[in-house]
Amino acid sequence: MHYLTRQVAFEASHALRIPELSHKENYELFGPATNDHGHNYVVEAMIKGAVSNNDGMVINLADLDQLLRDHVLAHFDHKHINLQHPVFANDSHLQPTPENIAIEIWNTFGTCSNLTNLHRVRIYEDTALFADYFGKKRMVYLTKVYEFSASHRLHSQLLSEDENRETFGKCNNPHGHGHNYVLEVMVRGEVHPKTGMVVAPESLDEIVQKQIHSRFDHRHLNLDTPEFEDLNPTSENFVKVIWDLLEEPLKPIILHRLRLKETPRNHFDYYGELPEAHCP
Repeated sequence: MHYLTRQVAFEASHALRIPELSHKENYELFGPATNDHGHNYVVEAMIKGAVSNNDGMVINLADLDQLLRDHVLAHFDHKHINLQHPVFANDSHLQPTPENIAIEIWNTFGTCSNLTNLHRVRIYEDTALFADYFGKKRMVYLTKVYEFSASHRLHSQLLSEDENRETFGKCNNPHGHGHNYVLEVMVRGEVHPKTGMVVAPESLDEIVQKQIHSRFDHRHLNLDTPEFEDLNPTSENFVKVIWDLLEEPLKPIILHRLRLKETPRNHFDYYGELPEAHCP
């Protein structure tokens, strides 16, 4: 089975408002997003399927581009989504969140008789927030991206000094070294019918700030954090430590995946200890 992903970008404005609530109540719920504002959105359509013996493709990209123009750009590009989209404009209670937009794009593609192998719709509201939808009721995967800086020394207490130098090389420097870490926090859940969200991004920000940033940002992991007092701060160990710090505070929202990028060349994914189907 092959998976092909195609992107398209559009600019649109919107606001998050529940009509029966006052401006103050909406602001308490949605923050500044209750005001009209805009984004440079990016949509990814992932198609799965076998490669055709005739043309060697899963789907002709020209055909897929036309579908994206007809079913995404025509309805969203340079539009005010609340006022001009054929679905959101007719339902003032349907909030144009990334979660609901991903679902709507999926549903729109579902009307295309020549596109029966859609696997995933992903929409980026910006580079630090995106939503994935796989066509399963109203289950959406929401990801927020965070950055922090920390230093560490790779050194195992189970190895000798010579073994540590041989195993970790320059990363075993006694004075340590540092990284600009990038952390992707992916949660999953049913989209709330009123807010249109899996979780309020501000709530997720608060938990990550309290549990992760306050502990690790601008710290030396080996020297300043109890989590690594006896644990070698490899990124494999680090991503699990972060998981353990986030999983309980996020409940009832389900933590689905963490991705920790140590450098542009390598990243580490962790899905917890229980085996389950992973989404791309």
